Amino acid sequence: MENSIRVNKALAYKMGEHSMYQPLPSQEFPDLDPFLLIHHHGPHEFESNNNGLSFGPHPHRGFETLTLIYEGEIEHADSQQFKSTIKKGGVQWMTAGSGIVHSENLSTEMRKSGGKMEIIQLWMNLPSFLKMSSPNYQGFQNNEIPLVHSNDNKVHTQVISGVLKNVGGAAHSITNLNIWNVDGTTGGIEFYPNKPDNTCFIYMVSGTIKIQNTKLTKHQLAKLNFKEVEIEVQIESDAKFILAFGKPFSEPVVSQGPFVMNTNIEIIQAQQDYKTGKMGIM
Repeated sequence: MENSIRVNKALAYKMGEHSMYQPLPSQEFPDLDPFLLIHHHGPHEFESNNNGLSFGPHPHRGFETLTLIYEGEIEHADSQQFKSTIKKGGVQWMTAGSGIVHSENLSTEMRKSGGKMEIIQLWMNLPSFLKMSSPNYQGFQNNEIPLVHSNDNKVHTQVISGVLKNVGGAAHSITNLNIWNVDGTTGGIEFYPNKPDNTCFIYMVSGTIKIQNTKLTKHQLAKLNFKEVEIEVQIESDAKFILAFGKPFSEPVVSQGPFVMNTNIEIIQAQQDYKTGKMGIM
């Protein structure tokens, strides 16, 4: 296998007064099995006494969501009675499984006082045998997520899930995903273990990095296909990025709105189950 890096620049979409960047899915990357979607919101500045986010109660089935909070405070509530407010640097990991209804909004304090918000949401598929697993929610504040530091102490990696340098992640991934959130200072270098049988992507939140002879900048998504056992990342200017590995399922994907299943019949069943309250009510 020859090394290759495929790069896609995320396009901006208008959402009310704000913009959202969607690097996945795109024409270049319809999906990155098992990763389905990336939405990058912000940074947005909210005035005092605002209405918050437009993510009121809505259902999901058949996949998981991960929300990374770079600025602001995000309040989560769902039909399984999970509820939390996660602040800057924290994450929310939700397994929709057989079905859940949830909402995400700015915290009560942010709706009152305003402030800056920047979040990224990643959708991760579930294989057919796990699509009807029990719903679950995991919320972690910044200080609850293990950090791994580079030898030069210029690159700091949050181990959200999986294992890095013998450090286990905060979240339990039922599909053994490795998802790392990286903050690097200009001139820093870090080496990440490669998993050639996995899908690997990097999404650039900010700054510039270099991998081999390829530069990656803000809002770019790169799929890495490497044969080496390590991936060397050089920080060219202060950068934040997500690095993720996941073993592809190679199964049919049928999605409609908030439901991701394997067949059209399963989508119809999901819609009926939601309408009849089998996913819970908020």
